[in-house]
Amino acid sequence: MRFFVELSPRLDTAKVLERDLDRHLARRFNVSDYLNTSEAGLSRIIADLLNPAGPHGQGTIFLATLLEGLAEIRHRPKLGTAFTKRIGVVTERTITNNRRLDISVEIPDGDRAFCLAIENKPYADDQPNQVKDYLGYLEQEYSNRFLLLYLSPTSDGPDESSIPQDELQRWHERFAIMAYRADAASVDSEGSSGDVFDDFRVELSLANWFAACRQRCDPERLRYFLRDAETYCRNFGGHSMPTDSETRAMQDYLFSNPNQLPTAQAVYDAWPAIKARLCERFLEHLRTMIHKRVEEELGGSGSDLQTETKYGGEKGWANFLWIYRGSWRPWENRRTTHPPYEGCTAVVMQSAGPGPNGWRWGVLHPLAKSSIATRAEKERRERLEENLRTGLVAGRSDSWWPYLGRVSDEKASWNALLPDLYRELENGGGPITDYYVDGMTDLATTAIPIIDEVERAFGK
Repeated sequence: MRFFVELSPRLDTAKVLERDLDRHLARRFNVSDYLNTSEAGLSRIIADLLNPAGPHGQGTIFLATLLEGLAEIRHRPKLGTAFTKRIGVVTERTITNNRRLDISVEIPDGDRAFCLAIENKPYADDQPNQVKDYLGYLEQEYSNRFLLLYLSPTSDGPDESSIPQDELQRWHERFAIMAYRADAASVDSEGSSGDVFDDFRVELSLANWFAACRQRCDPERLRYFLRDAETYCRNFGGHSMPTDSETRAMQDYLFSNPNQLPTAQAVYDAWPAIKARLCERFLEHLRTMIHKRVEEELGGSGSDLQTETKYGGEKGWANFLWIYRGSWRPWENRRTTHPPYEGCTAVVMQSAGPGPNGWRWGVLHPLAKSSIATRAEKERRERLEENLRTGLVAGRSDSWWPYLGRVSDEKASWNALLPDLYRELENGGGPITDYYVDGMTDLATTAIPIIDEVERAFGK
């Protein structure tokens, strides 16, 4: 108890200091908070930095920094000055099968060319055969002189539907996975930290690349921009960090009171369990309120709704809230591993991982579109997707989600909101609760009648 009593005033003082520094220096102002940080916006930032002719004026420094950090490249291109002007950087490069590479960097190397292709995956799921098509195209165009770099916030690899894992083995040294930050967790579907993708993960992270670029350039405004980009990657997915003043206050206190180190260690060791319990309670809190609201909004047609949750902790893609009817027919050949989601269509809120972070919501299908076997089921899925597109706005669809929307970035990562979640649990609600309850209620009350209509049309 003494540890918290004595440390709390120091942290309060540190927060006051941070506010004063912000007033004069705006140290926490981050340009990436206001940029377009969608997949396309983030890709443009990376592409501009890699382009020797880009507005940064640093020539090949940033591209060389990335190539030097990728030991996985089998045939390393040389960035001779004679070829600098001939390096081509393209975003959204159209290839076969109407695919588009997020970033393509073509580097002349003697009488041949090397291609560094980058697929950026901050939010989106893979499309069927997407990575397989990329690798096939790059091999056809560049033989073995290419590297496809798969940018993943959590260092997760591509979906099985994007490229079968047994086929991926032949692409060693021509396919690599880079995380946004160096400590990004990566787990397989069983929660293990080791999986088939371990052989493809690189040590360099996107955040560390931004940091290395910052150290190698001189313009102050560019260094500020790179620092903000680095911070964005390190914070992506709710990885919160204390401020400099708070960190110093904690360090000063503990070094002045070393007898409190065991208490600090105990708090550190207990924190994962505390976080898990708090987030699980908050998910159940949302379930109760969302179920009640949706039933009220739908009136008599909401009487048979099932609202369930699954909390999977720090595993990737493991935290869910489902809303579905028990009368909705399961899809044929479904391969769902998420009870109680009994293989039927569902309105779902899911974390993109690791942990309860990167939340998104939409209508989820129990299997990938490419796995639908029968014509009737394909028509059923197409009708569902078409009707949802008409009835809902500001969303998209992919292989698993006939409709997928995004949660606000400031509300999507619970790791950074734990004190607020606790207060709302104690008070029975608050702005975070309202945001999720309102959002899921609006989604469910619009989507459920649409799903009902499709179920009636294709019922047996």
